[in-house]
Amino acid sequence: MEINQKIQRMKRFTSFRVIAILFLFLFSQYTFLWSQTITLSGNVLTIKSAFAEIEEQTDMSIDYDESVINLHRKIDTAIDGKSLEETMNILLKGTGCSFVVKNNHIVISANAKDTGKSLTVTGVITDEHGDPVIGVNVVEKGTTNGCISDMDGRYSLDVQANSVLQISYIGYISREIRVNNQKVINVQLTEDTQNLEEVVVVGYGTQRRKDLTGAVSSINTSEIQSRSVPSVAGSLQGKMSGVMIQETGGDLTGRFQFSVRGTGSVTGSNDPLLIVDGVPLFNNDLSTLNTKDVVSVDVLKDASASAIYGARASNGVVIITTKRGQTGKPVISFSMDLGFENIAKRYEVLTTDQQRRLFVEAFKNTNRNPEVYENINDPVWQIQTDWQDLGTRTGVRQNYNLSVQGGSENNKYAISGSFSRRLGTMKNSDLNEFFLRANNDISIGKRLKIASSLSGAHQRQNKLSNDAWGSGAYQRLISSHTYLPAYDETGDFFAVTSAADPYFGENSNPLINQLMDVNKENSSRMMASIKLDYKILDDLIFTVNTGADLGFVNGYRYLPVYKYGRYTRTEGSTTNTSKETINWVTEATLQYSKTWKKHSLSALIGASAQQYVVKQTSTTGTGTIDNSLDQLSNQTNFTATGTSVTSALASTFVRLNYSFNDRYLFTGTVRRDGSSKFGPDKRYGIFPSISGAWRMSEEAFLRDVDFLTNLKLRVGYGLTGNQNIGDFAYVTRAGASPYIWGNSMVVGNSSVNMGNPKLQWESAQQFNVGLDASFLRDRLSVVIDYYDKRSKDLLIQTPVPYIAAVTENPYVNLGSVQNRGLEVGINSRNIETKKFSWTTSFNISFNKNKVLDIGTNALGEPLQIPGENISLPNDFANLTKEGHPVGAFYMYQFDGIWQKNEAEEAALFGAVPGDPKFVDRNNSKSLDTGDKDFVGSPLPTYFGGFTNTFRYGPFSLNIFFNFAGGNKIYHAMRNLNARAVPFNQQLAEVADFWTENNPSNTIPRPSQGGNTTFLATRVSTNYLEDGKYLRLKNVSFSYALPKAFLTKLNISDATVSVSGANLVTFTKYTGLDPEASSTTSLLSGGIDYTPYPSTRFYSFSLQLSF
Repeated sequence: MEINQKIQRMKRFTSFRVIAILFLFLFSQYTFLWSQTITLSGNVLTIKSAFAEIEEQTDMSIDYDESVINLHRKIDTAIDGKSLEETMNILLKGTGCSFVVKNNHIVISANAKDTGKSLTVTGVITDEHGDPVIGVNVVEKGTTNGCISDMDGRYSLDVQANSVLQISYIGYISREIRVNNQKVINVQLTEDTQNLEEVVVVGYGTQRRKDLTGAVSSINTSEIQSRSVPSVAGSLQGKMSGVMIQETGGDLTGRFQFSVRGTGSVTGSNDPLLIVDGVPLFNNDLSTLNTKDVVSVDVLKDASASAIYGARASNGVVIITTKRGQTGKPVISFSMDLGFENIAKRYEVLTTDQQRRLFVEAFKNTNRNPEVYENINDPVWQIQTDWQDLGTRTGVRQNYNLSVQGGSENNKYAISGSFSRRLGTMKNSDLNEFFLRANNDISIGKRLKIASSLSGAHQRQNKLSNDAWGSGAYQRLISSHTYLPAYDETGDFFAVTSAADPYFGENSNPLINQLMDVNKENSSRMMASIKLDYKILDDLIFTVNTGADLGFVNGYRYLPVYKYGRYTRTEGSTTNTSKETINWVTEATLQYSKTWKKHSLSALIGASAQQYVVKQTSTTGTGTIDNSLDQLSNQTNFTATGTSVTSALASTFVRLNYSFNDRYLFTGTVRRDGSSKFGPDKRYGIFPSISGAWRMSEEAFLRDVDFLTNLKLRVGYGLTGNQNIGDFAYVTRAGASPYIWGNSMVVGNSSVNMGNPKLQWESAQQFNVGLDASFLRDRLSVVIDYYDKRSKDLLIQTPVPYIAAVTENPYVNLGSVQNRGLEVGINSRNIETKKFSWTTSFNISFNKNKVLDIGTNALGEPLQIPGENISLPNDFANLTKEGHPVGAFYMYQFDGIWQKNEAEEAALFGAVPGDPKFVDRNNSKSLDTGDKDFVGSPLPTYFGGFTNTFRYGPFSLNIFFNFAGGNKIYHAMRNLNARAVPFNQQLAEVADFWTENNPSNTIPRPSQGGNTTFLATRVSTNYLEDGKYLRLKNVSFSYALPKAFLTKLNISDATVSVSGANLVTFTKYTGLDPEASSTTSLLSGGIDYTPYPSTRFYSFSLQLSF
């Protein structure tokens, strides 16, 4: 309530005050303009020299077209102390020209010839190579009179003699040409390949790239849609320097984890702020956004670029813009993508006979009777079940998209709809998606513009019961023994009736749960926004933007009753979950822009109010014994939970841009945010930034360097914030707490957490220096940035003693983290001819992460935060500590296998030859926690990608690689399935286990229990692997059908293409995918439990335009 009241007072006060000040300023400027006097001296004056004199004596710039005025015309009238208006009238008398004043510019144009005469204009429209362009819209400006070019690029149109032709076509820069009584006007169109690179979307507006003073990475629609990936986030992987994107796995929707310029927070979120068409999203889920609708993605990386978003910008800002309408006849586009996918890599496991021999050796080594396993004639050893094959299949993807774009100058629209279906590679997993979008731009008069966006998405998914922490569906397929059949002689699921030998260990049938359990999720999302731009004056624009983001997720999970051998579920269980999120935002800005002579000024002031409402419920019922009674109402015992949380953010902000001579650029930003996530005394934070740029290529000493097109130096410094924690951590909350009372379970209430009223913003100070350079008329461009980002007052959850009796560790502000890095982006047009072109894009980013300070514990000792315990054994692999990266790997150092000649030394450690050996760091002659050490980081120290695009006539080939390295991956699957313990099916590498006759130094002697198993399951570098990789991420080959052929079918464009994704990976990592991550926790990063396996995908695509 306090924040909302302050928002209202602030909006009323600041808006009226700023408008009044700007009105007075503009009025004074306008009055001063016409009160200036002009004196022109000299024996012989020309129009050109007179214009130069006026620019010197006033603050005005004079703009003209040399083709409409004779600049060498002599002036024979003396001008002494006359007003500017009188002077201009004298100079232009008899020239056939007139003038208007706009933004301190005197604009001269030819007088309109209102003859009313009409004529027929004809011509040919070609591209840069001289080839005809078919289907170009040619419209007489201000009318509905128009036509389109034919198959030869020719057009013919009856127009007024003094009219203006508007020529537009998708993919080309629009042109306006004055007729001036010309009967033949041939037009050459230029491809619009640079347009989005020249104009960049920044906070609350756009800027020309050459005017940027901050670090911004951008990607346009052609790059996004050149890859056969179903998600927006996936299409960005490896495309932008400083932006690391990892697939987190788990389901088919394609969830990704963003990281912009490293890991700045420890236990808080590191997700950047995501904004779609001006609406900040309530989470980082882009799976509900149709890739075909996206026209550009801009990432604000440094503080000077992102500080306008203040409290939510410490992890960067990702701004996504969707397609808008265009002037001209409707353009209908249809696309279809069909493809199939297979698991890119499988685990090789021991054969049944190899697993049998492993049992024999393991039982011998642990004094158990191996007799059953020595009987090679037992029919069980003839079974060779391929669980990975039985639990997977060839996946299928389909996507259909239909869109319409068009409109008039005053009413433009873009409407699209899409349907996609994905049959997962894991059996019993599939996904259906529906997308709708309608964008509209309306102009009312010359002052008011209204832009609206409305989109909806619906997803229906069958999910696996997939626990990423070691019990996922795919992991179970690997761990089940190959000598167990999948089905019995009746075709029903096979299951053992006893755990006696030879069915000791992991003897369950993994298909039972994978195929019988039901886990459905239906989600819907609707986003709507409306923006009003009102031009109060030519230099002053008032904008109001209101948006809402609504999400609804309903889950249904049923665990059925079954009885298969010794595996029985006697009663069913139904769980219904629901989540409702309501996110609305209202923002108002006032922008003043003015240009005079060599100066350019833009000022923005604004206010923002945002509110999040999240409601969640979960109800579980048990008791049914009939699988046909699978609804919640059929159950008899119930457990329910629910939460409802509301949080709000209130903000004011100011930004000032100034440019002198288009050469020296300055930007200053200040934002003040108030968040309900923090206590009343710590609620507000101020986040300033300042940056500047010097366009050195405009200096005289570089202007004549022929090979240099542009050279700009950028420097910036600023402060941004992070509030990404749970709501109301500053207060102590109560929650339901079941406990035993007598012989009954009763439910009471207890404290959930320990509130911290002093909790405040996490902030990030960032320094950035960058260099933008282009050479050879932009054929080669380079962008280099160095940054130093230091996050302080980290929002950290610190462990408390069990006696505190809370379920959540409290949040405190402790310590700081540093990220330093270098980013390089290179784009080159290597070859450009009429028929052939070759372009290359390359980017690489280096980042070094380090915890500078993390506070102390109650004893005054430096705090250490361990990662999650690994299920087998109960040990952690990560530790966050001062002087090391966040979530650094901390474990025993594997030192090979004890050999026979080391028996005496091994005995000191309680080991025997064949057991794993570890480095004794503290020389204690025993394995203890003092032997653990920091052995690497899960965070890549470098990553990037490179693309080569070749075009020959109608053919196009796009090849994209991405890469990363400098990190380690803890291969948790090997800890379970490569330790020579036969309880679980072991991987093929275990066949080389240690024996006296095979003194392996990597695989220990087989064991089942005892000290050898204990040592083999230690979290050690034996299972830590190099995460470096180079991947052929995508290859696409396309062919544009001849336009002469398409015209007969009333089709303006048609392209067919074939593509492949995740084709080849070069890596030393032995897991399925070095790119996948099983956890989003930074404290436990880099641990691979084999989530939903990555796939190799092949597709065929068809794109049509009408």
